[in-house]
Amino acid sequence: LHVKRHSFPTRRSSDLLVNSAIHAREYTTAPLVLEFARWLVNGYGVNADATWILDHHEVHLMLHTNPDGRKRAEAGLSWRKNVNNNHCSNSNNRGVDLNRNFSFTWNSTGGVGSSGSACNLTYRGPTAGSEPETRALEAYVRSLWPDRRGPGLNDAAPADTSGIHLDIHSYSQLVLWPWGEVDTPAPNGPALQTLGRRLAWFNGYTPQQSIGLYPTDGTSDAPSYGELGVAS
Repeated sequence: LHVKRHSFPTRRSSDLLVNSAIHAREYTTAPLVLEFARWLVNGYGVNADATWILDHHEVHLMLHTNPDGRKRAEAGLSWRKNVNNNHCSNSNNRGVDLNRNFSFTWNSTGGVGSSGSACNLTYRGPTAGSEPETRALEAYVRSLWPDRRGPGLNDAAPADTSGIHLDIHSYSQLVLWPWGEVDTPAPNGPALQTLGRRLAWFNGYTPQQSIGLYPTDGTSDAPSYGELGVAS
């Protein structure tokens, strides 16, 4: 779902990307993001915030990042992963945790932030970016923004880097930002913290660096912040 004003002369660089339902059993995230789309469209010309967003930004909404897994969850199973039957075959534990399969920092925590066991709920997959869903989101992210961050963990993106990527989950009431792999703050840590606190001010969630919840690696902020330097 791509929400864009037809009057735009050119594509704007300050895009907002929101993806949801990467974990299939987190049911509420897709309807929430769809409601955000309705709020934008119905609020244009009526609500000042919705009008400003659509006049000055592109909004990209990926409602179902894990559509096959979602179908399994809607059948009544507590399904988290995708449905790749090459891993833990022919069981209700099969598949890959897509939010541990992204390329940047994949399997970087020595097994603490993801699992190498195919039947585990946080199974990271056999290789970085092995899953078609992961590759699709990575390609989409790279199509939206230029690369403004170096390859090292300590390379900061320039302060004027534009864009925001939000991955919506339905657990813990937190606003999280990189890194989830290490305790060290990201090189843009103060700016990410300021943005996270600002977002949390609106909904009363707890803002914190991602590792404060628990260690993770290969997560969806990999292409957006890890590779490109976009706030995520």
